[in-house]
Amino acid sequence: MPEKYMAIRDKRLRGGVPPRPHLAIHNTDATVPLRTVFNHINHYARSGKIHSLFILCHGYAGANKRLNMSMDAGGMGLQLGREGLRHSNVNQWAQIKNKVTNIVIYACAAADTQPGNERTDADGQYLMGALAVCTNANVFAADSIQFYYRHADMPNGAFDFRGWEGTFSSFFPSTDTVSRQTRPRWSSRRS
Repeated sequence: MPEKYMAIRDKRLRGGVPPRPHLAIHNTDATVPLRTVFNHINHYARSGKIHSLFILCHGYAGANKRLNMSMDAGGMGLQLGREGLRHSNVNQWAQIKNKVTNIVIYACAAADTQPGNERTDADGQYLMGALAVCTNANVFAADSIQFYYRHADMPNGAFDFRGWEGTFSSFFPSTDTVSRQTRPRWSSRRS
């Protein structure tokens, strides 16, 4: 049986997910509760574990709360569905525990933790690590603002994220270790 993939796209991120074999696409927005997202994931995983779940959305970014200043900072969560993914509700993701092997986050500054924001609601490394533990999945995210391109000639103006901006981190459910790379192995950045 071929590996299965799923993309959860919040429609506030403009563009579309290019169709791929064995990829289920679920769109959400500010009116869709996370329980609906979890139901779609669990339904798709009935016939076997999902290899990779791609989450495409905006990240909450723009401030260092401890320094009380605006900046290229993030780690405050993801604009996903009605509730978002935040420190206060990451435990709800246990509803998809053991259904997904990898979760890849395409959002701005999801794994960012600015100095002084450790152990606050702006600690993105903690949030991504908690997501890994709650889902028992490997989580991959970057710490910087991400840029993407839309192809007008493709259906729905399909996304092209190209390479990762900033430092790319891997969070594993079974360890406190975080792996950081400037560019992940599979990145195919074009100039």
